[in-house]
Amino acid sequence: MSQAWTYKDFVKDALSRVPEISAEELSRAEARHHVVLLDVRESDEMTDGTLEGAVRLPRGLLEKNVHEHVTKRDTPVVLYCATGNRSALAGDVMLRMGFTNVRSLAGGIERWRHLGLPVSGGAVVCRLPGAKLNWDDVRHEFAIVARCVPVLGSGERNLVYMDHAASTHAPASVLTAYTEFVAREYANIHRGTHHLSRKATERFEECYYIIADYLRAELRRGAICFTNNTTQAIDLCSHVMADRPGKVVTTEMEHHSNELPHRRRGPTLRARVTDEGELDLDHLEELLRKNDVKLVAVTAGSNVTGVMPDLRKIARMAHENGALILVDAAQALARMPIDVRDPDDVEHIDFLAGAGHKAYAPFGAGFLYGPRALMSQAPPYLPGGGTASKVTPRDAEYLPAPDRHHGGTPNIAGVVGMARALSFLQAIGMEEVRAHEVRLMERLLKGLQEMGGITLYGPPDASKRLGVATFNVDGVSDLLAAAVLSEEGAIAVRNGRFCSHLYMDKLLSAKAKAAGQTTPPTGAVRASVGLYNDESDVDRLLEYVQRVRDRKWRGHYQVKGDAVSAEFAGRCADKWMESTQESNTTQPDGDIHGYEFEVLQPDGACRSYLIADKDSGEAMLVDPLREHVDHYLDLLKSKRLRLRYTLETHTHADHLSGSMRLKELTGALMLMHSAATPPCVDKRLQDGDTLELGTLRIEVMGTPGHTEDALCLVLPGRVLTGDTLLIGACGRTDLPSGSSAKLYESLQRLMALPEDTVVLPSHDYQGQRASTIGREKRTNPRLQVPNAQAFAEMMAARKLPPPQKLREALDANQNCR
Repeated sequence: MSQAWTYKDFVKDALSRVPEISAEELSRAEARHHVVLLDVRESDEMTDGTLEGAVRLPRGLLEKNVHEHVTKRDTPVVLYCATGNRSALAGDVMLRMGFTNVRSLAGGIERWRHLGLPVSGGAVVCRLPGAKLNWDDVRHEFAIVARCVPVLGSGERNLVYMDHAASTHAPASVLTAYTEFVAREYANIHRGTHHLSRKATERFEECYYIIADYLRAELRRGAICFTNNTTQAIDLCSHVMADRPGKVVTTEMEHHSNELPHRRRGPTLRARVTDEGELDLDHLEELLRKNDVKLVAVTAGSNVTGVMPDLRKIARMAHENGALILVDAAQALARMPIDVRDPDDVEHIDFLAGAGHKAYAPFGAGFLYGPRALMSQAPPYLPGGGTASKVTPRDAEYLPAPDRHHGGTPNIAGVVGMARALSFLQAIGMEEVRAHEVRLMERLLKGLQEMGGITLYGPPDASKRLGVATFNVDGVSDLLAAAVLSEEGAIAVRNGRFCSHLYMDKLLSAKAKAAGQTTPPTGAVRASVGLYNDESDVDRLLEYVQRVRDRKWRGHYQVKGDAVSAEFAGRCADKWMESTQESNTTQPDGDIHGYEFEVLQPDGACRSYLIADKDSGEAMLVDPLREHVDHYLDLLKSKRLRLRYTLETHTHADHLSGSMRLKELTGALMLMHSAATPPCVDKRLQDGDTLELGTLRIEVMGTPGHTEDALCLVLPGRVLTGDTLLIGACGRTDLPSGSSAKLYESLQRLMALPEDTVVLPSHDYQGQRASTIGREKRTNPRLQVPNAQAFAEMMAARKLPPPQKLREALDANQNCR
């Protein structure tokens, strides 16, 4: 009995009858003349764009509805899907239906986008050939850039995430593909006849080709096996090579994941690194020449220094000495172009391991690329469901690779997300990604080198390393330095030895010896850049590293195991992460602003704020909402706070104030600007007034414009801006008592505050909790206009619809109802 056909067999068979058209050919105007374009993807796959002029006809409706769009059987038709597989099958169906001029787009829309050709709609980054890439568009794909975290003495600041060497965040388009699959196509793959199973199988099978295209690999002699992460992918390679004679050569540069799996399966040798952290290729060549070596396991880029060994030279050396090469591409996968080359090329890569979570995909999916024949000869990595073609009472016949190593249900959604993330990177262009990283690293390395008092590990040339900078601040432990960066600068970095103990021991000892130190540091700080980092992120990191160097941190830090900051709960089981011994306690340089602050309704469009003095227990609620009064009372009770004031930053036209109700229930005084008309106001405030909550002093800033009675509150480290200044915008000026001229002046006053002042508005409709004065100066279009007249013209042109229930809200708030 012949073996059952796979999805790939069906595609291959269809392509024997359905001719393909390349994206380059189709993009030419004459090729599109009189052609009917049919997009046979499902509707949820089209969120990231379609080809201009295409008819959306999901594959499941093709036979039923194609005649409505292609009325003549000889009309030229081009079908496309994500990667060109489904469209080939659909084209074969159309040929059987009698259509005679049918072609399939080779590589599908993923290939089209990879070439930078235009699509209609969608949010995925895509650029025309020769066009300058807008990195702001890339940043907007990532929700994390708007994430605010608490910092000591300053409320909240936008997070600067520089821990990409550990894990990366997924962009919106990747999350959409991932959640759409889970929500609408969730089913197990293979051997299922129902629609969802077939769809899931198609999605899963397409991922092989997307990843192969990313690696510039072919899947006739090569194979891709999916795993949970890079460590498992390397372990699978070690398993495949276990029964072959010879030793494995690793290097002193490797992550533990590319060292420990090989140790447990046989003898290993280790190539040295130099004191500067570079791989000693002469020593590697000596090990290959003097030993029977079956595999050289080497990183494409160090997770500590970013050093990039010469993989082409190492591959040639390995092959000339009868060995294969395994590349750990965990760090390099999302940072540089990768080309495994043809298997007949003496410099080709035999095995390559990577994972999605370091390439802007969700956790839980990785892969191993390797020789198909060799992987099909090895015993199943995990025998079980999906690995065997036939099972008898005493024996089993196993499928070839990759299926023979896919025991049980894989992380299907994770694989889909990983493939989508690699497509996202291809749409940007890996050369652009690499150039962006080098630019940021040049700025970072130059700043660290010129600062003084910093020990930097790895090459000083940004072009010779990935986007990773590992350093120590002289006289300050890595644990404390990372804590200050996090707790005061809102900067996410990593510290320790990064699961590369052999390499770190060599680097730390060599640098300490060169500096005349008898005892090397126990770890270091690592900052790693990514797609959505920009120059301002690098500058903030340098600013706070200098504060650490100058011992000008604000907080009181007690280093006790991993209790300094959550950033230190790592997976590597380093001894200082587990230690309960208390180290030095560093006294603060300056006082911490000791008041309590909380954002209420943080996920809603209307924000309220709680401010309290910790010592006296006096509290104030700013812009409370009527429907949340009961919650506020419970919160005050749980915190043992006494409500002294409620404050309205202006007369609201879009919701009902809770101040009157809180005043009735608690006896709190209601505060507003002196221009406010509600009769229930107990104290009317003037510009320059100071409010007192215990020892806390709060400055009142009159900011008319959105309304005549608008005000802002200036606290240590933050400003509550009401509807005067919004994140990326400002309040409207077309409501009763609004004035564009006055709002322009008010905004200019706010811009005079320190740039690191956190901006907290009363409203936000984009899920952003806060910004800073500096960021708004640079990015808020309302602040870029040259004068009051231009500002008034811009505001007049907005023509916004009135708020819902405008008159009802105004009447209620002005008359204390």
